[in-house]
Amino acid sequence: MNLNHYFEPVELIKPDDRFITGESVFGKNLTIHTPNSHIDEISNYKLALFGVPEERNSYNKGTEFAPDSIRNRLYQLFRINEKTKIIDLGNLKPGNTFTDTYFGLRDVIGELLINQVVSVIIGGSQDLTNGCFMGFEKTGKPVNLVTIDSTIDLNNSPSGSDSYLSVLFEDRRLFSYTNIGHQQYLTSEENLEEIARKNFDSFRLGSVRNQTSLTEPVLRDANLVSMDIGSVKQGDSPGRLHASPNGFHADEICQIARYAGTSDRITVFGLFEMNPRFDINNQSANLSAQIIWHFIDGFGRRHYEFPEHENQDFKKFIISHEDMEHDLVFFKSLRTERWWMEIPEVKASKNIVVSCSQEDYNQACNHDIPDRWWKLFQKIN
Repeated sequence: MNLNHYFEPVELIKPDDRFITGESVFGKNLTIHTPNSHIDEISNYKLALFGVPEERNSYNKGTEFAPDSIRNRLYQLFRINEKTKIIDLGNLKPGNTFTDTYFGLRDVIGELLINQVVSVIIGGSQDLTNGCFMGFEKTGKPVNLVTIDSTIDLNNSPSGSDSYLSVLFEDRRLFSYTNIGHQQYLTSEENLEEIARKNFDSFRLGSVRNQTSLTEPVLRDANLVSMDIGSVKQGDSPGRLHASPNGFHADEICQIARYAGTSDRITVFGLFEMNPRFDINNQSANLSAQIIWHFIDGFGRRHYEFPEHENQDFKKFIISHEDMEHDLVFFKSLRTERWWMEIPEVKASKNIVVSCSQEDYNQACNHDIPDRWWKLFQKIN
């Protein structure tokens, strides 16, 4: 597959007088697909950055200009980790219809997955998550999806960016889904009930504000993360149609992005819905660039570890409950102090291991079954 056929090269104009020059800036420390420099062997890279200027299935008109606006700001930041080889592929060429763009996105992500390259996508509207999900088709494995959004996009709406989850929820390849940061007054009870019916989950904004570490275990198990910049409060990010006065603070969303970067399972990370038409002093473009910076920073700090019964890097804890048929088994990494727990798959006579937090372990010690354990147990049994 020749990726050069899928992408328009990067052509950036010096944005302003404050443009940082020198060899230490991000823009000087990655390979860039330009009119004079084509995409070479993709397996040479660990991470591929690219824009998707697509908005035709969204009411948030103007997001097609976000990739270059964000890229301008990202290139001005200082370099992250010189050991992480990064390529900017450019902007994906739009198809004749937005559906064609989904298929193009599918092809590109599929190729990157085959070559073990992590995708960082700058949208565009969030319905592009459908195309990202399609990229996992050839893996033959179930997909864990996490969205960071102020709403649950299951609405009966002609706009795909408001309803794209309805399609994904009908796909059998979707194993788990979690939303982070929904705002109760922006989210219908029907949508929350649909989440619960499928044993999926959503964290209220208030439950993770100032305690973003609660999101780390969920992100650690994710394969695909889709972030709506509208999850950030308007004061910190004005560049979105119908931005909310409430939401995550800038530092909180960057911390969440770093947690996503440290997950060794996440292979696709997308940032969507930034609209330069409503941006004030490039505030949202700057924040979006810093979100991507934090994801890449986390990527450079990944710890490839997974608990096994005979692995001396892990400590095993077994909690028995008189009123439970199954023991609750937890693992703690002695290197990183991260936690996992076992979920029994009764029919298959085996257990699966998922990420969790120390709070889940403490809850089990108090003879209370963690919500995450119970939901996954019901789902697989």
